[in-house]
Order: sequence, then structure tokens, then C-alpha cells
Amino acid sequence: MGGFSKENILGLLRELNTELAELGSEAELYLVGGAVMTVVFDARPATKDIDALFKPQEVVRKAARRVALQNQLDEGWLNDAAKGYLSPNGDFSGYLELPNLRVYVPSAEYLFAMKALAMRLGPEFADEDDVRFLGRWLNIKSSADAVALLGRYYPLDRFQQKSFYALEEIFDR
Repeated sequence: MGGFSKENILGLLRELNTELAELGSEAELYLVGGAVMTVVFDARPATKDIDALFKPQEVVRKAARRVALQNQLDEGWLNDAAKGYLSPNGDFSGYLELPNLRVYVPSAEYLFAMKALAMRLGPEFADEDDVRFLGRWLNIKSSADAVALLGRYYPLDRFQQKSFYALEEIFDR
């Protein structure tokens, strides 16, 4: 699997901190998705991209562009495309504190719910594997337990039917 390994991600976050210092700014970054599976849970060797919510947005985007130039990366190496999966009930905790950058990660429960909401199926996606991993991590025994957890973070009508079928396949068979 190509992409960003744990070491790559942590190195890029340190470089982002340096660029923020150069810009005289501080920022917060809320990692989600495959980056958390890679960095926090060591569930896979790498992720294709680094999804995060960050603030202040324009300052972080500027610093991230500078990091991209220095490392010959696509400008979208750090993106906020997953912000549509965030929940007002989501919970994050501190993961990495640098002088100009604070990095937060979601709880395992919240990440499980986000992954189930996204639930892209197929060999090119890791959502199903991530849900399986987090289900074991959280000791989820049935699809009913999984659905109860989802309801803590999102209205259940936000989920596509395929998510419920996948949860049944994962936990009830």
C-alpha cells in the first residue's frame, strides 16, 4: 500500500508546525479517517490521504501548501473533505502538542461511527476493514450493538442502507 505511513504523517505534522511558526500562527488540527487508523491504532501501514478539520483554515492551507512544495506532494495532501462526516456529538482528545500546532483525534467509538457512515465498499476502500478492526477494539458483538453506538453520534436516517447490511455481515455472521 502506498501513501502516508505513520512516520510520514508525524513528520509532515512537524513540518506543518514549523511552517505555522514561520507564519507567526498557531493552529488546531482534528485528524480523522485513515490517518487515525494508521497513526493511533497501527491498524494499517499507510493511508492514501490525510483527512482533517483544521483551524484557522486559510493559515493551515497556506502552511500545508508550503509543506507540499518542500516535499513534492500534491497540494491536497492535507484535506478537509471528510468534514461532512463530522457530528456535533463527536469527541476528540489531544494526541500531539507542538509549539504552533495541536493535533486531536476522535475516540474509537466516534471514529467507528464516522467509518460506518462513510462505508465505502470495495477493495479500493478500507472502510469495511476499519469498521471490523474498530469493532474488535471496542468489543462490539452484534450489529444491534453497532447501531446503538452509531445513534450516539448521528441520527440513524443519515446512514445508507448498505451500512446496516455491512454491519449485519460483519457482526452477525
